[in-house]
Amino acid sequence: MALLRWDTSEVDRLRDDMTRMWNRMREDWNLDNTRPLTHMHQMQSGYLAEFELPGVNPDLVEIDVDEEAVSVRGEFPSCPGEEDHRTAREFHVVLSWPTGVNPETADADWRHGLLSVTAQKAAGQRRRISLQNTH
Repeated sequence: MALLRWDTSEVDRLRDDMTRMWNRMREDWNLDNTRPLTHMHQMQSGYLAEFELPGVNPDLVEIDVDEEAVSVRGEFPSCPGEEDHRTAREFHVVLSWPTGVNPETADADWRHGLLSVTAQKAAGQRRRISLQNTH
């Protein structure tokens, strides 16, 4: 009976792949509650993106808007009343606009822990064409 040497690097690679997959799932599904609740609303000429950020210092929130998405980064404060004295939790969330927007029209408003970001739809060129009957 021949003995085969087992290469443990394959098991290590599988473990690393599973860890990366689990971490990505935790982030995508927000299992650690590290992302704020978000809402996207379509308005007549643009979009309204809302981010629920209770207790967050609005002066420490970074907002970036481009044609495709709005990105919000900041930190939830620590909870002083809890026994485990949780440390502050960083968050970063990116919401894609349903269609392109003009970032120059973006505006942000903060009220009672609710961040509202508005942007106007990009003025794309439109051309009406008629159907040519080939029969």
